[in-house]
Amino acid sequence: MKAVVEELIAVLDGETRLACNLLEQLQTDHKLIIHQEIVALEASNLVKEELIIRFQSLEEQRMRLTLQLGNALGIPAEELRISKICPQLGADGTALESSAEKLRAVIGSLSELVAISRGFLEQSILGIRGLLSLIQSLRTPDAQTYGADGQVEAASSNDAVSIQREA
Repeated sequence: MKAVVEELIAVLDGETRLACNLLEQLQTDHKLIIHQEIVALEASNLVKEELIIRFQSLEEQRMRLTLQLGNALGIPAEELRISKICPQLGADGTALESSAEKLRAVIGSLSELVAISRGFLEQSILGIRGLLSLIQSLRTPDAQTYGADGQVEAASSNDAVSIQREA
């Protein structure tokens, strides 16, 4: 069981490193967006995709190892959490809990940065919408006609009209 715990600690530490790399990449993306470096953003997206694929692989390993430990300790699958496993492992549980805590902290920071990024993008979209509204308001209005009473008449259609007179 000690080997499984050590392998799980290595997986958690690997996930923590990948999450830190993703966090750094997202921070770099903020600068790239501000400086409108499209090519660099596209390259960054490829890096993030690779990090996420590697993270998913480690996550599958984590789930498999956690299930293996839970089965060995007699913990039901629906209650299977590292926080439930650690107290039953004694000294090995302390190292496992420490690795899990580091991962939780980095994931928390990552969540905060994603929320900030979402706000940043929403503000950018609002700015773009405002600019589009301004452009729309500056366009010349459609042709208007006046009726016999001097009031503006709504255009009945934008279709062209052809009148033919016979002489």
